[in-house]
Amino acid sequence: MSGNEFSSLRNKRNNMKNLNKVIKTKRQSDDKGITIIELLVVIFIIGVFLSFFIPTMTSRISNNARVNTTRQEMEQIRKAIVGNPDLVSGGELTDVGFKGDMGRLPRHLIELATRRPDTTLFNYPNKESLPIWDPWTKHGWKGPYLRDDGQQGFMKDAWGEYYQFFVDTNGDTIGLKSPGIDGEWDAPGTVGDDIKVLF
Repeated sequence: MSGNEFSSLRNKRNNMKNLNKVIKTKRQSDDKGITIIELLVVIFIIGVFLSFFIPTMTSRISNNARVNTTRQEMEQIRKAIVGNPDLVSGGELTDVGFKGDMGRLPRHLIELATRRPDTTLFNYPNKESLPIWDPWTKHGWKGPYLRDDGQQGFMKDAWGEYYQFFVDTNGDTIGLKSPGIDGEWDAPGTVGDDIKVLF
């Protein structure tokens, strides 16, 4: 074999090695995708991470919805008691509520739903029926001011706790209150989660 032939053969062999290197490099760059195992590990980590936060978030969302529902119900009860100042006709208030019709606040919320609390199964003190509306004196019960579902559901907040009248330090009834999320009444003078709506 002559020197030229040998050098030509060596060049071909070197060219072949270079071509194999280029092909290997191309293959290695194509293999840089993720495997199913890696994908499953990432999904597992995300699942563990979310399992810590989802219950807290859903609880917070649920409690916020209950707070809003309770506030809306208390606003409806407030309007049933003191009327709706937005309803005016001919310069006169058309919705004066229970207080405007009866001349007093209800002794109990059951009086907003029925004129005859003595006929209900509810434990109502004195169980006296209320005088019916008299158009001449413009005095008497002109309700129902609230609709009853048959279970006195309007008297309970979204957590199933009964509403109470909110009384100030002078003993005057100034609104309604609910114990809120924890179901516990706040001590007087403290700020907690009680929900209050003033008349």
